[in-house]
Amino acid sequence: MSERVSAQPKAHYRNLDVAENISQAELARQYQRLQKLYQPENISDADARAYAAQKLAQIEEAYAILGDPARRAVYDGKPLIVAPDDQELLYCANHPATETRLRCNKCGKPICMKCARQTPVGYRCTECIHQQQNVYFNAGSSDNFIALAVGFVVSAIAAPIAGMLLGGFGFFGLIIAFIAGSGAGSLLAQIIRRAVGRRRGRQLPLFALIGIISGVLIGSVALLFITGYFPLFDITTLLFTGLAVAAAYPQLR
Repeated sequence: MSERVSAQPKAHYRNLDVAENISQAELARQYQRLQKLYQPENISDADARAYAAQKLAQIEEAYAILGDPARRAVYDGKPLIVAPDDQELLYCANHPATETRLRCNKCGKPICMKCARQTPVGYRCTECIHQQQNVYFNAGSSDNFIALAVGFVVSAIAAPIAGMLLGGFGFFGLIIAFIAGSGAGSLLAQIIRRAVGRRRGRQLPLFALIGIISGVLIGSVALLFITGYFPLFDITTLLFTGLAVAAAYPQLR
């Protein structure tokens, strides 16, 4: 089995901050040192934690290649052919009756293709993936409802105002909606992110989206009762709202 040589042959050595002639033992010690240094859960600042997580992914990707002498030889431009018969036959930890030659590249557990997940740094088991995701998803259950409430309140106030203003500009309202819709969505996403302390959660974007859509509907109905004008019947308001929601949701993920 041969490995594809990277387009940047020295990148993995740079990511591990080592010389190309480093021994495997010294390489392993350096990898362990960097792993401890860049553990995101030990960092409180959100931006620094995001950088550490990105750096840790680069380190793990580099060690997945350089930590294996055979793959390192190929990476260094010295192709090494390993016969399939030389590989150890294993049985999947989750499906004991299934033969496999694949291991999770983080915990080393044997896994079959049914429970393997391909990542930028190789195949991993679902348990290791969830463990790594927990570094990013640090929001509490209350943060979901905060995101919902903030999205609802801001949208319920902003949607009627935007509808009334844009509706008064006629054709030019469409141009304004097209230009300003995405910016309004980005601003709304930043307001929600600040409200939850910039924490992230698996369900948080969904809760925020429910709050935003509910706020738009309730605010529009309230405006209908007060003024007799329902902004969601206007194409300009629909365009503005759609662009805002489309811009806000990805930034909350």
